[in-house]
Amino acid sequence: MYIVLITFRSFHINSVTRIPIILISLFLIFSSYLLSSSAFITVYGHFSHAAHYNNGQTPVGDKYNVFQQMEPEYTKPNETSYIQFSIQDRQGKDVSNKEVMVEIYSSLTNERVAVFPWIHVESGDFQIPYIFSKAGNYQIVLSLLNDDANPTEVLNTVPLARTILGDNLNCNCERAVFNISVGESFGFIFISVIYSSILGVILIVGTVLSWMFLSRRKSKTNPISNEEFIKYSVLFLAVGAAIVHIAVYSGHATLRLEYSIFLLCAAGGQLFYGISYIFLIFSDDRLAIKKTDKKFISKEYYKKSKILNLIGLAGSLVLIGLYIYSVTFPPPLSPNAHPEDVDLAGIIDKSLEIVLVIGIIYLMKTEKKRYLYSRQISDNRNI
Repeated sequence: MYIVLITFRSFHINSVTRIPIILISLFLIFSSYLLSSSAFITVYGHFSHAAHYNNGQTPVGDKYNVFQQMEPEYTKPNETSYIQFSIQDRQGKDVSNKEVMVEIYSSLTNERVAVFPWIHVESGDFQIPYIFSKAGNYQIVLSLLNDDANPTEVLNTVPLARTILGDNLNCNCERAVFNISVGESFGFIFISVIYSSILGVILIVGTVLSWMFLSRRKSKTNPISNEEFIKYSVLFLAVGAAIVHIAVYSGHATLRLEYSIFLLCAAGGQLFYGISYIFLIFSDDRLAIKKTDKKFISKEYYKKSKILNLIGLAGSLVLIGLYIYSVTFPPPLSPNAHPEDVDLAGIIDKSLEIVLVIGIIYLMKTEKKRYLYSRQISDNRNI
């Protein structure tokens, strides 16, 4: 602990302000790039969200990639589910006017339990509703008719079941095989573990900060002020919002790879903002007057604190604004023509950021009052 404190105190405040400035600059540059380069970016999966479970991607022939996922992601027996597909070319662009067939095989018995005849789809993004009668593991087989085949010969027909699922013998087509699992409680358990982990990390950070706060609150030699308490709270909120971004970034990867990069940049900026506040909390103003007057701050300290607060305020407002936009209108670069869904992670993250904005505004006001007070003291004592 002493080594950490020494490191904090030896860290010059210039570094505290330079790091967030660099990160925010990169954040804004990347945001501008996303908004101006939609024509040059590849879309990797045209789904409303990216599933972590019951999903897959495989190349088909020399021209196409096929993405598959289930909706709901954690499929249950005896409930309507949707088998979703996105057929794209190797550049990630949509394909259209294709002939497809879908089969479902039981992994336990190798029996074909369902088949959907050859049909024509106008878009490569389509879904098929199905109710699984039993829990277990299944294999989804998508057959894609080759371009040189005659569609009229196969439409609405059903070929015999196959033992080797990827075999295209006697079929002028390419076949893609995906594995899925149907169960009663796995989804609830998995989601509970994920959100418990997120909340657990936030609680741990809060507990550590609370311990530090209470320890200094009881200290007679170095008591904590109300302003420092707000700084501890701001640190907690910034780190908590960053943890949520880290937890959800991978879920956006197949919707847009750039969305995940954006969320990681946001999380990195929030983490460095929080860490910078640690340096501010433990930075030691060496003026002798600080030993008798805790409210006193130097002009240099006030300037750097103001820069840090403005960066944090601007970044938080940008993230809140982008979230409101994305749940109201289709987000920039989105392959879907509808807004994002409002989910629990988004509500938690934006709640933390809204309170963070309030805390930063309060800090800016109190720091200004402390600086004006310090100037008056300096004038009176000729410091």
